[in-house]
Amino acid sequence: MASMTTRQHYQAVMHRQPGVRTLLWEFGYWTATVERWYGEGLTSSPFMPPLGMAPGNGVFGDALPFPHMPGLVRYRDIDIHRQMRFDEGTVRIPVNWRHCPAFAEQVLEENATTRLMINGDGVKVRVSKSNDSLPQFLDWPVRDRASWEQIKAERFGPDVAKRFPDRWQAMVPAFKQRDYPLGLVMDGFFSAPRELLGVENQLMMYYDDPELMQDINAHLADVWLAVIEDVISQIDLDFVYIWEDMSFKNGPLMSPAAFRTFIVPYYKRVTSFLRAHGIDVIFVDSDGYCMELIPGFIDGGVTGMYPFECQAGMNIVEVRKRFPQLLIQGGLDKTKVAAGPAAIDAELAAKLPVLLAQGGYIPFCDHLVPPDVSWENYTCLRQRIREYVERYQPE
Repeated sequence: MASMTTRQHYQAVMHRQPGVRTLLWEFGYWTATVERWYGEGLTSSPFMPPLGMAPGNGVFGDALPFPHMPGLVRYRDIDIHRQMRFDEGTVRIPVNWRHCPAFAEQVLEENATTRLMINGDGVKVRVSKSNDSLPQFLDWPVRDRASWEQIKAERFGPDVAKRFPDRWQAMVPAFKQRDYPLGLVMDGFFSAPRELLGVENQLMMYYDDPELMQDINAHLADVWLAVIEDVISQIDLDFVYIWEDMSFKNGPLMSPAAFRTFIVPYYKRVTSFLRAHGIDVIFVDSDGYCMELIPGFIDGGVTGMYPFECQAGMNIVEVRKRFPQLLIQGGLDKTKVAAGPAAIDAELAAKLPVLLAQGGYIPFCDHLVPPDVSWENYTCLRQRIREYVERYQPE
């Protein structure tokens, strides 16, 4: 492995190269988790970017908003990354996939504890001033055909150059010389309309105005493909990750049939373009119980998924059995990590031998590590994973 760059290592794992150990990564952590760990053994060190991430290139750390992605090291995670001796992670190109220009934030009213405002996505939200809870979402910018046509004209226009950071041309030379995996992390064809309409209105519109929903995704596909084409005309990419939270604990928010009608055709447009340009590592990040949607994702050209939430019934051993071609990341039950070494050992013994031997798998928790996980238990998890990784390699 000493002769491999991080980029080469990533590609070897994604293409199931025999005899190559998987990557040692974590999905991410809640802020409260990291704060707890500093009191339990995690040590602080002066900040320096990880190897492979060009200092000052504007693509590192908390400058990047959600969604999370595997292997991406954020500023507040750097001490964990070092102390756990993780492999260097991925870098994503900071492209704006949403409103361009963004909405100007407006404070509509406030009291001692909350603020009612319009955020940068044009959504009316009530936020806590203490920042210790999720916003309350109240209204969205698209309500009907007329409001969509206005948004489409004003904020999803043909000038994709505006979607790149100001220092984009300065970043390109460093990206071309990289030794780390570089890619795009984009919204999906369910998650993006949800941010425009709100999930209830979105789901109703699939029945009340299906032409509108098709038009939204057709236009988004046009804009996003123009962005992707611009990027790959200048830089070769290692991956594309797509944020597509569209399931809850008991199942998807839309039927597999509706998914194939309204979502899959646009995945095919994007993934066929990517494959035509040599990009065949295409992951979807979707929480909840999404098993019924996996055939549609695969048909749409997706090659991998994460994080496979165990509390929603997603078992990666069963997923691999049903979909052996699917690349998998995550899927380790974070509640078992909180429970301690015995539960950790049982969880890993049930999953890691088969997944690691088959390849195409990166082990980490099934979502952000929560604050009920102690530093001692997390250290135990990562040590046990390292032992399994050294013992089992793709055949």
